[in-house]
Amino acid sequence: MREVMRWPIWLTFLVICFDLSILLAIWASLGNMATIITAIILTISTIYFYHATSLTLELTSGRLRAGRANIEVKYLKKVEVLSREDMSFHRGAGINPQAYLALRFWVKKGLKVEIADPRDPTPFWLISSKHPERFLERLNP
Repeated sequence: MREVMRWPIWLTFLVICFDLSILLAIWASLGNMATIITAIILTISTIYFYHATSLTLELTSGRLRAGRANIEVKYLKKVEVLSREDMSFHRGAGINPQAYLALRFWVKKGLKVEIADPRDPTPFWLISSKHPERFLERLNP
């Protein structure tokens, strides 16, 4: 099972609008050649950040992977789905600095995965997910 969280349409549109406003300012002050060079740089950087800021959540053959971190399922103690309000609390006032955070601000729901590995000082993972119920079903059969 795999879920990839990329920018939503509204965020993509916002970034493109920022890019266009930068291009307009460059064109007005420096002319066409500087605008073309800036357009190329902005296009490449926007595409790069679109892919670099995506979050992949994957559950395959006994391993859970969230972003760059992964753990064997046997080391998971408790998995719970967090509502919008619970996620907001854990991202704000209830944040634990020792927890592993795989969050994207545009995804409002998620999972709290408690870790049972005695070698790992991380108490839990807080993971953004558009469909946390699907992962809960697979992790808690």
